[in-house]
Amino acid sequence: MSHRGETTARRLAELREEFDASFSRPPARVDTRWEVLLRLRVAGTALTVPLERLSGLHILTRVVPLPGSPPGLLGLVGLRGQLVAVHDLAYRLGLPSDEKPHWMVLCGGERRVGLAIGGFEGQMRVTPEQIQPNAGEAPRPYLRASVARREAPPLPVLDVDSLVKDLLDGAAAPRNTR
Repeated sequence: MSHRGETTARRLAELREEFDASFSRPPARVDTRWEVLLRLRVAGTALTVPLERLSGLHILTRVVPLPGSPPGLLGLVGLRGQLVAVHDLAYRLGLPSDEKPHWMVLCGGERRVGLAIGGFEGQMRVTPEQIQPNAGEAPRPYLRASVARREAPPLPVLDVDSLVKDLLDGAAAPRNTR
């Protein structure tokens, strides 16, 4: 074997050992000083969703409507071999909208739910102290907190867990004001 071949073989062995050893080490500490929020647009309104509460963000392709489905349920999409019910988030939040949703955030565990949104505007990192519960009654259902920002109005934070639970339990009553 040539010198170059020996060097390559030795380097591959080192990489293999390092890779195998990485599984025996404790997981790296997660920096808990920051929370990552996705900024979404729903019916022309900016809001945020904790990234850790989502299992995906997808361009909304063909939605198959279901005959006789309740208002706010847009239909079903096929996603990686599974059918996912897609709900109009603007409708669930009581926001009047003529905007056609182009994106879907995927929520929930084993029973996934898609929430149709108008747009994805980016992400932001905030400290837990920046997320404040709304004083008194929430201005919209499922918007129970806000992110304080310097020199800008606060952004609402969607309570994904409550919304998904209500949708799966069938209790998310239509909140539309259209």
